[in-house]
Order: sequence, then C-alpha cells, then structure tokens
Amino acid sequence: MGYVAVKAGEAVIRRAEELFEKRRLDGEDEPVDIEQVESQFGRLVGQVMSEGGLYAPKLAARAVKQAQGDAAEAAFLLRAYRSTLERFDESAPSDPDGMFATRRVSPAYKDVPGGQILGATKDYTQRLLDFEFDDTDPTEDWDLGDDDPESLRNVMEVLREEGLVATPEPVDEEPTDTTRDPVMHPAPRDAVLQELARGETGAVTALAYSALRGYGQVHPTLGEVRVGSLPVEIEHPYTGESAEVTSVEVTESESVVPVYAKRDDPQFAFGYGLVFGRNERKAIGMTILDASIQLDGDDPAEDAEFVLDTVDGIDSFGFIEHLKLPHYVTFQSILDRIRALRERKGLETVRADADSGRDEQDSATNQDVPQTVSDDD
Repeated sequence: MGYVAVKAGEAVIRRAEELFEKRRLDGEDEPVDIEQVESQFGRLVGQVMSEGGLYAPKLAARAVKQAQGDAAEAAFLLRAYRSTLERFDESAPSDPDGMFATRRVSPAYKDVPGGQILGATKDYTQRLLDFEFDDTDPTEDWDLGDDDPESLRNVMEVLREEGLVATPEPVDEEPTDTTRDPVMHPAPRDAVLQELARGETGAVTALAYSALRGYGQVHPTLGEVRVGSLPVEIEHPYTGESAEVTSVEVTESESVVPVYAKRDDPQFAFGYGLVFGRNERKAIGMTILDASIQLDGDDPAEDAEFVLDTVDGIDSFGFIEHLKLPHYVTFQSILDRIRALRERKGLETVRADADSGRDEQDSATNQDVPQTVSDDD
C-alpha cells in the first residue's frame, strides 16, 4: 500500500502533530527542562541510550522530553539521530575491571573480594507508594570520607582460576559491527551480545524470564552485578598510546550456569551482560539470554535467530505502530476474497450500510480530496 485519502491532506497531519505538542505543554506548571530530565530521570535516560545504541545523556533526555516519556519512541528518535553522525574513530577495547564502581553486589559470595557495595538501591526495602515524598536531600549531612576506593577483583576470575568456569572463545577476527553490517545466522557471539545490549528492556526481560519459568534450561547464579563509570580510551593520533577521553556509566552482570551433567569436564557455563546507564534488570536478562543462546537448544530463549529478531525494540516498535496506519486497500482485498469464498459455499452475506456504499464514497473521495503519502505497508 502506498497511498491514503485524508480529508484536508497534509494540513490535518500537521495539525495533529501540533496538538501532540500542545498536550505536552498542557497544565499550569512550568515545562520540565532537559537538564531536569537528565538528572531526575536517570534510569529512563539510561534505558533510552542503551536501546538507542548511543551514549549521549543530554540527547537522550531531549528524546525523552520530545516523546513525552515514551521510552520506545525516545529510543527510536535517538537511534535515528545516531545514523546521521559521522564516525571518526574507534575506541580501544575497554576492560571492565577498570570500572569505578558505585554499586557492586555478589549474590554468589557473602565475603566477595573487595566487599559488597550496595550503592543507591531499594532492593532490600519494601516497594510502597510514598505519599510523603518531597524534594529534600537525605544525603546532605553525609560524610563520604577521603579514603581511596579499593580495587575490586572480578568474581569470575576467581572461579576461572580454579577451573570451574568455561573460558570464552577468543575473537580472532575484527569484531562484528551490527550497526553497519546485518546480522547473519548463525551469528557470532560478539554480534549476539551487541544486539542484546541494544535490545528493548521489556523484551529482554520477558525472554529471559521464559527460561527461568521452564521454557529453557538456564537458571543462573549471578556472580556479580556492577554499576559504575567505565573509562573510554582511544589511540592517540600522534603518540600511538592509549589516551582516556571520557567515561560512560554502564551496568555489568555476569552469571554462572551449572551444566555439569552434560560435560566430561564438570564446570559452569556462563552468561554476560553490559548495557549503557543503570539498568540492572536488562543486564541480568542479557546474561540469561547469552547463556541460553550458547546452549543452542530447542527452547525459544536458546534460538539466537528468534531472540535477536524479537528483542530489537526499534523493529518491533515499527511493525506494531505501523498497524495504526491506513490499510484500506489490503483490508478490502481480504474482504472481497472472504465474500467470494462464502458465495462459493452458498453462505449468505449481509453487507453493512457503510460498506455497501463504499464504492460510491471512494469515487467521491478520489475526486474531491487530495491524496497524501503514508508509510509503506
């Protein structure tokens, strides 16, 4: 389908867009500025950056405001903008051990090397609606101290030193870039991780949950979950040495999965997740899907092609949203086909008044109303 008759044509479409913006500004309060969105809705901004595949907090906050808080719409806007940007360099591989962690918990070990760092969380308190919520700062009297932070040893390293966790296959070739090259199946693990990292949070969570609910074989133990600032380095154009240019907030999760019954050398399989911003739910879901896909089984979460085609929020966003666009031609074709089949079987069909006058209305519409172009069906 490539056309639709719309009364008043493009003018009414512009008015609908203006009405959308007006609704955003309705009310007596001052409009929320982009800085407020970035600082006070950090989780949402991080989710949009992760799904949009672009670490740019201010741009993500702008997209959130423009989309009126719709995370899928905001991620769409950010990824579309990303496609217009010039790529002038590539960063060196980042070592997550260099992360400055503001939160680090290990469900696997009570006395984890470096200690548990709860950070900012409500994981251990009741989740109840707060009717006394205000804008006071509960940390204004805190003494954070002057001690230098301790380096944190990775839990997976401890297990691998004992030979308890399988070692990942090295990447000998240049890493895949799924933003430039389409994913071909069977997909290499680096492509799988990239697509999962940009996946829609709800989809990643739901498919990971399917494995936990029995539609899969993976029920992991989390080695650790970290949130912090990860340094980004590039090769200096003159000296050739690594130079830190910025840092990005990320969430990292690693898990182990017992598969001892299926191996001659009993040890844990593993899953890995790393996403932009603070989004522990998605990072944990990513570890489950990574571990599931490595099993290459028959369950939904273990089918890489099914998972990667399903979790992409921009793809699913487009396919679902496009159903709202006019489908007059295709629907009438289906109607004609069903009516012909019913007549062939001798079944009576009573046409509604609105449909019986369709031909006359279409004829008048095509003569009097300008045509406007819609998205392809």
